[in-house]
Amino acid sequence: MGGNRGTFESERSVCLGWVPGGSSSTCQGGGGPPKKPSSRELGLESDLCIPHLIFGDKHRLANAPLYSSLLAAYHHSLLDSSACKRIVILQARHNGHLSDRLPRSAKGGTQLLRRTVLCLPLAAILAWSAPLRPGASFVFPSRPKLVVILVIDQFRYDYLMRFRPYFVPGGVNRLLEGGAVFTDCRYDYVTTMTGPGHATLLTGAYPGAHGIIENNWYDRDQQREVYCVEDLSTRLVENRQKASPSPGYSPRNLIGSTLGDELRMATDFRSKMISIALKDRAAVLMGGHTPSAAYWYDVGTGHYATSTFYMPALPAWADDFNRQTPTKTYCGQKWQALAETPGADGMVFSHFEASPGETCPDPKFLAWLEVTPFMNEIELSFATDAIRNEHLGQGPETDLLAISLSVNDYIGHWFGPYSPEVADVTLRTDRDLAKFFGDLDKLVGLDNVWIALSADHGVAPSPSYVQQHKLGLGIAQPASARSAAERSLTQAFGPGPWIEDQDEAYLYLNQATLKKRNVAEAKAEEVAAKAVASQPDVAAAFTRTQFLTGSLPNSTPARKAANSFNFKRSGDVFLVLEPFAVPSPTLTGASHGTPWSYDAQVPLVLWGGAFKAGFYPTPCQPTDLVATLATLLGLTQPSGSIGTPLSVALK
Repeated sequence: MGGNRGTFESERSVCLGWVPGGSSSTCQGGGGPPKKPSSRELGLESDLCIPHLIFGDKHRLANAPLYSSLLAAYHHSLLDSSACKRIVILQARHNGHLSDRLPRSAKGGTQLLRRTVLCLPLAAILAWSAPLRPGASFVFPSRPKLVVILVIDQFRYDYLMRFRPYFVPGGVNRLLEGGAVFTDCRYDYVTTMTGPGHATLLTGAYPGAHGIIENNWYDRDQQREVYCVEDLSTRLVENRQKASPSPGYSPRNLIGSTLGDELRMATDFRSKMISIALKDRAAVLMGGHTPSAAYWYDVGTGHYATSTFYMPALPAWADDFNRQTPTKTYCGQKWQALAETPGADGMVFSHFEASPGETCPDPKFLAWLEVTPFMNEIELSFATDAIRNEHLGQGPETDLLAISLSVNDYIGHWFGPYSPEVADVTLRTDRDLAKFFGDLDKLVGLDNVWIALSADHGVAPSPSYVQQHKLGLGIAQPASARSAAERSLTQAFGPGPWIEDQDEAYLYLNQATLKKRNVAEAKAEEVAAKAVASQPDVAAAFTRTQFLTGSLPNSTPARKAANSFNFKRSGDVFLVLEPFAVPSPTLTGASHGTPWSYDAQVPLVLWGGAFKAGFYPTPCQPTDLVATLATLLGLTQPSGSIGTPLSVALK
């Protein structure tokens, strides 16, 4: 479009052009907008100027509220092509909704990109454009009494499809049949691990923003590895009497707010938020900074615990749960495959045999029990007690419950994603969820609940499986990267030691040696990264200088590495493993922590009255989960959230 046709006054709709009766004519340049057609020409019953919309590059406009809403209407079949003429609708506003996402022309005007033409009936246009009209308000769905976020640790998207024929009614199938299922949801960062994944799901941010770069990382100030939720100023709480002398855990390393934090603050802390997991880091990071409570399982005692960060003593109901010794139920039991578990033929996977005179449950039994599907039964039973005794979903405000089923990860690490053990725990998880949903219906009523299902990461096949099927190298040797970097730095600058520490993705250079040898950090990083990248199991290596100066290559691994990098906590050289180079200590075990789809692609299912059931191939990221829920609940987005509300699935 020519001249200044791309610049408009704020809060003003201007008729720019149309395609009368489906012809191929469009807006003509010069001389201002063409004459507006009559209502009869447009096939409308009244002479109204239709609100105008910009449809441009969807990647630039994906976050524009109006664009997303109309795209959702289109996908929902609200736009009936027989009810209108083909109209090219263009609009620009300088009101903060669209203009900041549009490219500018050489003359400084807004450049309109006419790439998408939709046939829009007047009613749909008016309804879906209302949120952007001055003075109009968005009509939110009725708030639920309770939002439940279910995270299954190490749960690949393909498990939903592979095992769906074996799922029972009321469990996972309840969500698949009645929910919005996103079939292409992938994390856009490298370090796909439990800590970073749970933090990402509830903050809507990646490690570069929320700071949980791995489960553990090297702290230069303390000169030691730190655990992502460690807090030596807190104490463990396991009963109603007094705190344990053992250190507890807290979210002090988590940067920014979570969905629960925003919900609590918005309701002046009348909303309750409780997080529950087997793993302490999962419970703590989902809970955020201001939860009503966060509980995790202590394998040493078989009890659920919290820390003095949250409360000085357990509530009576949680203490009673522990006193009933729920683990004792499984003494003498064996983990045997369900009859319907594919490829298992009813085999016994494991059986604890007590020594003569040994009592049950004791620490040895608890260690065995921790790697059996029975742990999900215990955890969901504790969650049900929490709903009942904390009266979740019974107050005037929406409450939030976040649950992470951690044992799936333990079993997956031992046996790999194509094992009968993983098939069995997946089927048992489905049946456990069916019972939990039934209990939830009795306590709150499922009509009053929204449920979201996702995972913190997926998992690679075991190295032996990779080698058997010639998929790649198989087992990775991360220690070889450190050795290669040490050798190259010694050859270039003299004896070290040059590497102070290595964790899963990072090498940390020895600052004392750099100073002693008078070597510039950028130069040492470059030498080390080149040596690391030469290793057969490494796909790419990037330096701290590249991250800080914005000089990373234009590649998918580099983009994902940038989302993983936090300048205060990350190391000096970042390595990305080759596809199917699995960082597992054994050939038969499995692992994760890479950017590749087997680690990055996870389920994302939204179920409840606000969501339209169906399978959506729309590409999305797990960061979109809290963006969607925060929007529907009328909340401020969590502080670091980069997600986009999944409007395509909204009713």
